[in-house]
Amino acid sequence: MEKDTMSGSELCKYLHISTRKMKYLMDHNYIPHENTGQATYKYRVRIVDARAFKRRMEREPDFLSELSGLFTSTRPAGTPMPKKHDRIDSADFEKYLLLRWADLPDALPTQQAARLISVNPQRLHEQVKAGRLHGVTIRGKQYCVKMEIIAFAVAPERLACPRGEAYKALIEEYLCSKI
Repeated sequence: MEKDTMSGSELCKYLHISTRKMKYLMDHNYIPHENTGQATYKYRVRIVDARAFKRRMEREPDFLSELSGLFTSTRPAGTPMPKKHDRIDSADFEKYLLLRWADLPDALPTQQAARLISVNPQRLHEQVKAGRLHGVTIRGKQYCVKMEIIAFAVAPERLACPRGEAYKALIEEYLCSKI
C-alpha cells in the first residue's frame, strides 16, 4: 500500500531543497500541509500537493523568485549584499509611489500589482485571504486596492530587506529622485 503523505525531510529530498527553505515554505503557507505539533516530523504533506508544487516549480521559473538568495550562505561573485534602506522615509516613499502610479486604476489585478512590487501573486492572494488587503473577484479575476498595495510596498519590514528586481528598481528610482 502506497503512502498518501510525506514528512518534511522526505519533501526536501523530493523537491531538492534545503530544510531551511522547506521550513520557510511551510511556515508561509506556500505548500498545503499539516503541522503535527511535534518537535521532529513536524510537517506532513499530501503527496498530491507535493507533486503539484513540484510541477509549478518546474513550469514557472520565476514562481519563487522573491526568495532568490534568501537561503544561501554564499553569493555568486559580483552579487552585492542586499542593502538595508534605512534612509527611506516610508511616508515620503508612499507619496512617490502615489505620484508614480497616478495613472493606474484604483483597483489593480493581483497579477499586475504583484509585478509592480516584485512579489508572487500567491502572496497577495494570501494577504487578501487573511484580511490584511482588500480584494474583490470579478469574473474569476482578483483585484486589489492600489492604496493598500502601496501601503504594503512601503511597510518598514519590506523596505528593510527588499527582494525582487522591480521593487529594488522602484527604491533606486525613489532614492535618485531625492538627490
